[in-house]
Amino acid sequence: MKPVDFPPSAPSIMAEPHMDEPAFTAAGLAVPVPPLAPVEDCAVALARFRRQPELAALPVVDGDGRVAGLLERSRLPAGDGEDGAVQPAPESRMRPASVAGMPVSGLMDPSPLLIDGSTPLAEIGRQLAKLKPAALVTGFLVVEQGRYLGVGTVTGLMARSAEQTELRARELEEARRQAERAIRAKTAFLANMSHEIRTPLTAMMGFAELLEQEVLGPHANPLYREYARDIAEGGRHLMELINDLLDLSKADADRLELVDGTVDVVRVAIGTARLLTERASRHGVSIATAVPLDLPPLRADERKLRQMLLNLLSNAVKFTPNDGIVMLRGRVAADGALWLSVQDTGIGMTGEELAKALEPWGQVDNALARAQVGTGLGLPLTKRLIELHGGRLDVASRRDEGTTMSLVFPPERVGRG
Repeated sequence: MKPVDFPPSAPSIMAEPHMDEPAFTAAGLAVPVPPLAPVEDCAVALARFRRQPELAALPVVDGDGRVAGLLERSRLPAGDGEDGAVQPAPESRMRPASVAGMPVSGLMDPSPLLIDGSTPLAEIGRQLAKLKPAALVTGFLVVEQGRYLGVGTVTGLMARSAEQTELRARELEEARRQAERAIRAKTAFLANMSHEIRTPLTAMMGFAELLEQEVLGPHANPLYREYARDIAEGGRHLMELINDLLDLSKADADRLELVDGTVDVVRVAIGTARLLTERASRHGVSIATAVPLDLPPLRADERKLRQMLLNLLSNAVKFTPNDGIVMLRGRVAADGALWLSVQDTGIGMTGEELAKALEPWGQVDNALARAQVGTGLGLPLTKRLIELHGGRLDVASRRDEGTTMSLVFPPERVGRG
Protein backbone atom coordinates (compact mmCIF):
# COMPACT_ATOMS: atom_id res chain seq x y z
CA MET A 1 0.00 0.00 0.00
CA LYS A 2 1.45 3.35 -1.07
CA PRO A 3 1.89 5.71 1.89
CA VAL A 4 -0.12 8.92 1.86
CA ASP A 5 1.31 12.03 3.52
CA PHE A 6 -1.09 14.45 5.18
CA PRO A 7 -0.18 17.93 6.42
CA PRO A 8 -0.21 18.56 10.16
CA SER A 9 -2.84 21.31 9.78
CA ALA A 10 -5.72 22.24 7.50
CA PRO A 11 -4.80 23.30 3.96
CA SER A 12 -4.34 27.01 3.31
CA ILE A 13 -7.24 29.00 1.92
CA MET A 14 -6.70 30.89 -1.31
CA ALA A 15 -9.07 33.81 -0.64
CA GLU A 16 -8.78 35.70 2.63
CA PRO A 17 -11.52 34.39 4.93
CA HIS A 18 -13.99 36.51 6.82
CA MET A 19 -14.23 36.39 10.60
CA ASP A 20 -17.53 34.47 10.46
CA GLU A 21 -16.45 31.88 7.88
CA PRO A 22 -15.92 28.15 8.72
CA ALA A 23 -12.15 28.65 8.42
CA PHE A 24 -12.26 29.92 11.99
CA THR A 25 -14.18 26.98 13.40
CA ALA A 26 -13.14 23.42 14.19
CA ALA A 27 -14.14 22.37 10.66
CA GLY A 28 -11.35 24.57 9.32
CA LEU A 29 -8.82 22.66 11.43
CA ALA A 30 -9.91 19.19 10.37
CA VAL A 31 -7.12 17.33 8.54
CA PRO A 32 -8.68 14.37 6.64
CA VAL A 33 -6.38 11.66 8.03
CA PRO A 34 -7.67 8.29 6.72
CA PRO A 35 -9.14 6.43 9.70
CA LEU A 36 -8.62 2.88 10.90
CA ALA A 37 -11.39 0.37 11.40
CA PRO A 38 -11.89 -1.01 14.95
CA VAL A 39 -11.19 -4.57 13.77
CA GLU A 40 -8.06 -3.64 11.82
CA ASP A 41 -4.76 -5.20 12.87
CA CYS A 42 -2.52 -3.01 15.04
CA ALA A 43 0.35 -3.89 12.72
CA VAL A 44 -1.33 -1.72 10.07
CA ALA A 45 -1.40 1.20 12.50
CA LEU A 46 2.24 0.59 13.41
CA ALA A 47 3.19 0.75 9.73
CA ARG A 48 1.25 4.02 9.32
CA PHE A 49 3.04 5.60 12.26
CA ARG A 50 6.42 4.56 10.85
CA ARG A 51 5.65 6.14 7.49
CA GLN A 52 4.14 9.32 8.98
CA PRO A 53 6.20 10.39 12.00
CA GLU A 54 4.23 13.66 12.28
CA LEU A 55 1.09 11.79 13.36
CA ALA A 56 0.56 11.60 17.12
CA ALA A 57 -2.60 9.48 16.83
CA LEU A 58 -4.87 7.82 14.29
CA PRO A 59 -8.68 8.08 14.27
CA VAL A 60 -10.71 4.88 14.57
CA VAL A 61 -14.07 5.02 12.78
CA ASP A 62 -16.80 2.41 12.37
CA GLY A 63 -18.59 1.52 9.17
CA ASP A 64 -21.17 4.30 9.61
CA GLY A 65 -18.50 6.98 9.77
CA ARG A 66 -18.90 7.48 13.51
CA VAL A 67 -15.90 7.79 15.80
CA ALA A 68 -15.07 4.65 17.73
CA GLY A 69 -11.86 5.84 19.33
CA LEU A 70 -8.37 7.26 18.90
CA LEU A 71 -5.21 5.17 18.70
CA GLU A 72 -2.26 7.05 20.16
CA ARG A 73 1.29 6.48 18.92
CA SER A 74 2.48 6.01 22.50
CA ARG A 75 0.36 2.84 22.87
CA LEU A 76 2.34 1.01 20.18
CA PRO A 77 5.99 -0.14 19.98
CA ALA A 78 8.64 2.41 18.99
CA GLY A 79 9.01 3.20 15.28
CA ASP A 80 11.96 2.61 13.02
CA GLY A 81 15.22 4.46 13.51
CA GLU A 82 17.04 6.40 10.83
CA ASP A 83 18.92 3.26 9.79
CA GLY A 84 15.74 1.31 9.40
CA ALA A 85 16.37 -0.88 12.46
CA VAL A 86 13.64 -1.34 15.00
CA GLN A 87 14.38 0.78 18.09
CA PRO A 88 14.25 -0.89 21.49
CA ALA A 89 10.87 -0.18 23.02
CA PRO A 90 10.53 1.21 26.53
CA GLU A 91 9.28 -1.24 29.10
CA SER A 92 5.92 0.54 29.05
CA ARG A 93 5.48 -0.40 25.39
CA MET A 94 4.83 -3.74 23.84
CA ARG A 95 7.19 -5.43 21.48
CA PRO A 96 6.32 -5.23 17.76
CA ALA A 97 5.59 -8.93 17.65
CA SER A 98 3.08 -8.62 20.47
CA VAL A 99 0.71 -6.43 18.41
CA ALA A 100 0.46 -8.88 15.54
CA GLY A 101 -3.11 -10.03 15.21
CA MET A 102 -4.37 -7.63 17.89
CA PRO A 103 -7.29 -5.45 16.76
CA VAL A 104 -7.01 -1.68 16.98
CA SER A 105 -9.99 -1.59 19.34
CA GLY A 106 -7.87 -3.31 21.98
CA LEU A 107 -5.38 -0.43 22.27
CA MET A 108 -7.38 2.66 21.26
CA ASP A 109 -8.76 5.30 23.59
CA PRO A 110 -12.53 4.72 23.34
CA SER A 111 -13.33 8.20 24.64
CA PRO A 112 -11.34 10.73 22.63
CA LEU A 113 -12.17 14.42 22.64
CA LEU A 114 -14.79 15.11 19.96
CA ILE A 115 -15.23 18.69 18.75
CA ASP A 116 -18.19 19.66 16.61
CA GLY A 117 -17.17 21.26 13.32
CA SER A 118 -19.11 24.47 14.07
CA THR A 119 -17.22 25.14 17.32
CA PRO A 120 -15.38 28.52 17.31
CA LEU A 121 -11.63 28.51 17.82
CA ALA A 122 -11.78 30.13 21.26
CA GLU A 123 -14.19 27.47 22.51
CA ILE A 124 -11.91 24.68 21.27
CA GLY A 125 -9.15 25.85 23.58
CA ARG A 126 -11.51 25.88 26.55
CA GLN A 127 -12.74 22.37 25.78
CA LEU A 128 -9.19 21.06 25.42
CA ALA A 129 -8.18 22.38 28.83
CA LYS A 130 -11.39 21.40 30.60
CA LEU A 131 -12.47 18.08 29.07
CA LYS A 132 -9.28 16.31 28.00
CA PRO A 133 -5.89 17.96 28.59
CA ALA A 134 -4.16 14.91 27.04
CA ALA A 135 -5.59 16.02 23.69
CA LEU A 136 -3.07 18.88 23.76
CA VAL A 137 -0.54 16.22 22.69
CA THR A 138 -2.58 13.64 20.81
CA GLY A 139 -4.98 16.04 19.10
CA PHE A 140 -8.77 15.89 18.86
CA LEU A 141 -11.32 14.58 16.39
CA VAL A 142 -13.60 16.93 14.50
CA VAL A 143 -17.09 15.63 13.79
CA GLU A 144 -20.19 16.85 11.98
CA GLN A 145 -23.52 15.44 13.10
CA GLY A 146 -21.57 12.74 14.91
CA ARG A 147 -19.57 11.65 11.86
CA TYR A 148 -15.83 11.92 11.48
CA LEU A 149 -14.43 14.92 9.55
CA GLY A 150 -10.76 14.93 10.42
CA VAL A 151 -8.07 15.33 13.03
CA GLY A 152 -7.36 18.65 14.72
CA THR A 153 -4.06 19.55 16.37
CA VAL A 154 -2.99 22.18 18.84
CA THR A 155 -0.40 23.38 16.34
CA GLY A 156 -3.12 23.94 13.76
CA LEU A 157 -5.30 25.64 16.37
CA MET A 158 -2.53 28.05 17.36
CA ALA A 159 -1.71 28.90 13.74
CA ARG A 160 -5.35 29.50 12.82
CA SER A 161 -5.97 31.53 16.01
CA ALA A 162 -3.03 33.76 15.14
CA GLU A 163 -4.46 34.17 11.64
CA GLN A 164 -7.85 35.05 13.11
CA THR A 165 -6.30 37.63 15.44
CA GLU A 166 -4.41 39.23 12.58
CA LEU A 167 -7.54 39.31 10.42
CA ARG A 168 -9.57 40.81 13.26
CA ALA A 169 -6.94 43.53 13.68
CA ARG A 170 -7.08 44.30 9.95
CA GLU A 171 -10.88 44.41 9.96
CA LEU A 172 -10.93 46.70 12.99
CA GLU A 173 -8.38 48.97 11.35
CA GLU A 174 -10.44 49.10 8.16
CA ALA A 175 -13.61 49.78 10.17
CA ARG A 176 -11.79 52.61 11.97
CA ARG A 177 -10.69 54.13 8.66
CA GLN A 178 -14.21 53.88 7.25
CA ALA A 179 -15.62 55.51 10.39
CA GLU A 180 -13.10 58.34 10.11
CA ARG A 181 -13.99 58.86 6.45
CA ALA A 182 -17.69 58.91 7.33
CA ILE A 183 -17.10 61.43 10.13
CA ARG A 184 -15.05 63.66 7.85
CA ALA A 185 -17.77 63.50 5.20
CA LYS A 186 -20.42 64.31 7.81
CA THR A 187 -18.40 67.22 9.13
CA ALA A 188 -17.89 68.62 5.63
CA PHE A 189 -21.58 68.20 4.85
CA LEU A 190 -22.67 69.94 8.06
CA ALA A 191 -20.18 72.75 7.50
CA ASN A 192 -21.50 73.37 3.99
CA MET A 193 -25.13 73.08 5.05
CA SER A 194 -24.65 75.33 8.05
CA HIS A 195 -23.21 78.02 5.79
CA GLU A 196 -26.13 77.68 3.37
CA ILE A 197 -28.65 77.86 6.23
CA ARG A 198 -26.97 80.64 8.20
CA THR A 199 -27.07 83.16 5.35
CA PRO A 200 -30.87 83.28 4.85
CA LEU A 201 -31.51 82.64 8.54
CA THR A 202 -29.47 85.69 9.55
CA ALA A 203 -31.49 87.82 7.14
CA MET A 204 -34.77 86.42 8.50
CA MET A 205 -33.74 87.16 12.07
CA GLY A 206 -32.67 90.68 11.15
CA PHE A 207 -35.99 91.47 9.44
CA ALA A 208 -37.90 89.91 12.35
CA GLU A 209 -36.07 92.16 14.82
CA LEU A 210 -36.83 95.23 12.66
CA LEU A 211 -40.52 94.31 12.69
CA GLU A 212 -40.44 93.62 16.43
CA GLN A 213 -38.88 97.02 17.15
CA GLU A 214 -41.23 98.79 14.69
CA VAL A 215 -38.29 100.62 13.11
CA LEU A 216 -40.35 101.65 10.07
CA GLY A 217 -43.42 102.57 12.07
CA PRO A 218 -46.01 101.04 14.38
CA HIS A 219 -48.01 98.00 13.38
CA ALA A 220 -51.70 98.31 12.76
CA ASN A 221 -52.20 95.12 14.76
CA PRO A 222 -50.13 94.66 17.99
CA LEU A 223 -50.08 90.90 17.38
CA TYR A 224 -47.57 91.44 14.57
CA ARG A 225 -44.96 92.51 17.11
CA GLU A 226 -45.44 89.24 19.04
CA TYR A 227 -45.25 87.23 15.83
CA ALA A 228 -41.99 88.98 14.91
CA ARG A 229 -40.59 88.22 18.38
CA ASP A 230 -41.50 84.54 17.95
CA ILE A 231 -39.81 84.45 14.53
CA ALA A 232 -36.62 85.98 15.94
CA GLU A 233 -36.64 83.62 18.93
CA GLY A 234 -37.15 80.59 16.66
CA GLY A 235 -34.31 81.78 14.43
CA ARG A 236 -31.95 82.12 17.38
CA HIS A 237 -32.85 78.62 18.56
CA LEU A 238 -32.22 77.22 15.08
CA MET A 239 -28.89 79.03 14.89
CA GLU A 240 -27.86 77.52 18.24
CA LEU A 241 -28.82 74.07 16.99
CA ILE A 242 -26.74 74.51 13.82
CA ASN A 243 -23.73 75.63 15.84
CA ASP A 244 -24.07 72.71 18.27
CA LEU A 245 -24.38 70.21 15.42
CA LEU A 246 -21.27 71.52 13.73
CA ASP A 247 -19.25 71.64 16.95
CA LEU A 248 -20.29 68.10 17.96
CA SER A 249 -19.40 66.79 14.51
CA LYS A 250 -16.00 68.48 14.69
CA ALA A 251 -15.44 66.99 18.14
CA ASP A 252 -16.21 63.51 16.80
CA ALA A 253 -13.64 64.05 14.06
CA ASP A 254 -11.06 65.49 16.51
CA ARG A 255 -11.13 68.71 14.52
CA LEU A 256 -12.51 70.95 17.25
CA GLU A 257 -9.71 73.28 18.30
CA LEU A 258 -9.28 75.54 21.29
CA VAL A 259 -8.38 79.22 21.04
CA ASP A 260 -6.73 79.55 24.44
CA GLY A 261 -6.48 82.87 26.19
CA THR A 262 -6.59 84.36 29.66
CA VAL A 263 -10.23 84.33 30.74
CA ASP A 264 -11.79 86.41 33.52
CA VAL A 265 -13.92 83.62 34.98
CA VAL A 266 -16.00 85.92 37.18
CA ARG A 267 -16.97 88.20 34.29
CA VAL A 268 -17.88 85.30 31.98
CA ALA A 269 -19.82 83.37 34.64
CA ILE A 270 -21.90 86.32 35.85
CA GLY A 271 -22.47 87.58 32.31
CA THR A 272 -23.66 84.17 31.12
CA ALA A 273 -26.07 83.82 34.04
CA ARG A 274 -27.46 87.28 33.26
CA LEU A 275 -28.14 86.26 29.65
CA LEU A 276 -30.49 83.49 30.80
CA THR A 277 -32.20 85.39 33.60
CA GLU A 278 -35.10 86.59 31.44
CA ARG A 279 -35.67 83.18 29.87
CA ALA A 280 -35.61 81.51 33.29
CA SER A 281 -38.07 84.03 34.74
CA ARG A 282 -40.55 83.23 31.97
CA HIS A 283 -40.51 79.64 33.27
CA GLY A 284 -40.85 80.73 36.89
CA VAL A 285 -37.24 79.86 37.74
CA SER A 286 -34.69 82.09 39.49
CA ILE A 287 -30.97 82.14 38.64
CA ALA A 288 -28.53 83.12 41.39
CA THR A 289 -24.73 83.30 41.41
CA ALA A 290 -22.24 82.54 44.15
CA VAL A 291 -18.99 83.15 42.32
CA PRO A 292 -16.16 84.60 44.46
CA LEU A 293 -14.78 87.81 43.00
CA ASP A 294 -11.21 86.69 43.68
CA LEU A 295 -11.34 83.59 41.47
CA PRO A 296 -8.05 83.32 39.56
CA PRO A 297 -7.96 83.70 35.77
CA LEU A 298 -8.29 80.61 33.62
CA ARG A 299 -6.37 79.58 30.53
CA ALA A 300 -9.23 78.49 28.28
CA ASP A 301 -11.26 79.20 25.17
CA GLU A 302 -13.59 81.97 26.33
CA ARG A 303 -16.26 81.35 23.69
CA LYS A 304 -16.39 77.63 24.50
CA LEU A 305 -16.44 78.34 28.25
CA ARG A 306 -19.45 80.58 27.75
CA GLN A 307 -21.04 77.91 25.55
CA MET A 308 -20.57 75.25 28.24
CA LEU A 309 -22.06 77.44 30.96
CA LEU A 310 -25.01 78.35 28.74
CA ASN A 311 -25.67 74.66 28.07
CA LEU A 312 -25.56 73.74 31.76
CA LEU A 313 -27.71 76.69 32.85
CA SER A 314 -30.24 76.11 30.05
CA ASN A 315 -30.46 72.43 30.96
CA ALA A 316 -30.96 73.26 34.65
CA VAL A 317 -33.74 75.73 33.84
CA LYS A 318 -35.37 73.17 31.56
CA PHE A 319 -35.59 70.54 34.31
CA THR A 320 -36.54 72.85 37.18
CA PRO A 321 -40.26 73.41 37.89
CA ASN A 322 -41.89 76.71 38.82
CA ASP A 323 -40.52 78.51 41.88
CA GLY A 324 -37.28 76.55 41.56
CA ILE A 325 -33.76 77.96 41.88
CA VAL A 326 -30.68 77.47 39.73
CA MET A 327 -27.41 78.39 41.41
CA LEU A 328 -24.10 79.03 39.63
CA ARG A 329 -21.12 78.53 41.95
CA GLY A 330 -17.36 78.80 41.55
CA ARG A 331 -14.45 77.65 43.68
CA VAL A 332 -10.85 76.48 43.62
CA ALA A 333 -10.43 73.01 45.12
CA ALA A 334 -7.62 71.95 47.43
CA ASP A 335 -5.79 70.30 44.54
CA GLY A 336 -5.83 73.56 42.57
CA ALA A 337 -8.60 72.56 40.14
CA LEU A 338 -11.23 75.19 39.33
CA TRP A 339 -14.88 74.14 39.67
CA LEU A 340 -17.81 75.94 38.06
CA SER A 341 -20.98 74.24 39.25
CA VAL A 342 -24.61 74.63 38.22
CA GLN A 343 -26.98 73.36 40.91
CA ASP A 344 -30.75 73.15 40.47
CA THR A 345 -33.75 72.16 42.57
CA GLY A 346 -35.28 70.26 39.69
CA ILE A 347 -36.50 66.73 39.11
CA GLY A 348 -33.09 65.06 39.22
CA MET A 349 -32.11 61.97 37.25
CA THR A 350 -31.48 58.31 37.82
CA GLY A 351 -28.23 56.73 36.64
CA GLU A 352 -29.96 55.35 33.54
CA GLU A 353 -31.48 58.73 32.68
CA LEU A 354 -28.13 60.46 33.18
CA ALA A 355 -26.39 58.05 30.80
CA LYS A 356 -29.09 58.73 28.20
CA ALA A 357 -28.82 62.51 28.66
CA LEU A 358 -25.07 62.39 27.98
CA GLU A 359 -25.59 60.68 24.62
CA PRO A 360 -26.08 62.79 21.47
CA TRP A 361 -29.81 63.34 20.85
CA GLY A 362 -30.56 61.66 24.17
CA GLN A 363 -33.42 63.23 26.10
CA VAL A 364 -34.95 62.26 29.42
CA ASP A 365 -38.53 61.26 28.79
CA ASN A 366 -40.81 63.02 31.28
CA ALA A 367 -43.59 65.59 31.22
CA LEU A 368 -41.36 68.48 32.32
CA ALA A 369 -38.77 67.77 29.62
CA ARG A 370 -41.40 67.38 26.91
CA ALA A 371 -42.80 70.79 27.78
CA GLN A 372 -39.49 72.44 26.85
CA VAL A 373 -37.71 72.81 23.54
CA GLY A 374 -34.52 70.76 23.30
CA THR A 375 -32.41 68.62 20.99
CA GLY A 376 -30.30 66.57 23.38
CA LEU A 377 -27.00 68.00 22.08
CA GLY A 378 -26.11 70.40 24.90
CA LEU A 379 -24.77 68.00 27.52
CA PRO A 380 -22.81 65.71 25.14
CA LEU A 381 -21.21 68.76 23.55
CA THR A 382 -20.39 70.25 26.96
CA LYS A 383 -18.73 66.98 27.98
CA ARG A 384 -16.62 67.00 24.81
CA LEU A 385 -15.64 70.65 25.29
CA ILE A 386 -14.52 70.28 28.91
CA GLU A 387 -12.55 67.14 28.02
CA LEU A 388 -10.91 69.13 25.23
CA HIS A 389 -9.67 71.47 27.98
CA GLY A 390 -8.21 68.47 29.81
CA GLY A 391 -10.95 68.58 32.44
CA ARG A 392 -14.09 66.61 33.16
CA LEU A 393 -17.84 67.00 33.62
CA ASP A 394 -18.74 65.98 37.18
CA VAL A 395 -22.41 65.12 37.74
CA ALA A 396 -24.29 64.46 40.99
CA SER A 397 -28.02 63.88 40.72
CA ARG A 398 -30.77 62.35 42.81
CA ARG A 399 -34.32 61.74 41.73
CA ASP A 400 -36.73 64.46 42.94
CA GLU A 401 -33.89 66.29 44.73
CA GLY A 402 -32.04 68.08 41.94
CA THR A 403 -28.84 67.92 39.96
CA THR A 404 -25.39 69.49 40.22
CA MET A 405 -23.23 69.59 37.10
CA SER A 406 -19.69 70.88 37.44
CA LEU A 407 -17.04 71.90 34.94
CA VAL A 408 -13.73 70.83 36.51
CA PHE A 409 -10.66 72.49 34.98
CA PRO A 410 -7.25 70.97 35.77
CA PRO A 411 -4.83 72.91 38.03
CA GLU A 412 -2.41 73.58 35.15
CA ARG A 413 -5.04 75.81 33.51
CA VAL A 414 -5.73 77.85 36.63
CA GLY A 415 -4.01 81.15 37.33
CA ARG A 416 -1.95 81.22 34.13
CA GLY A 417 -1.94 83.51 31.15
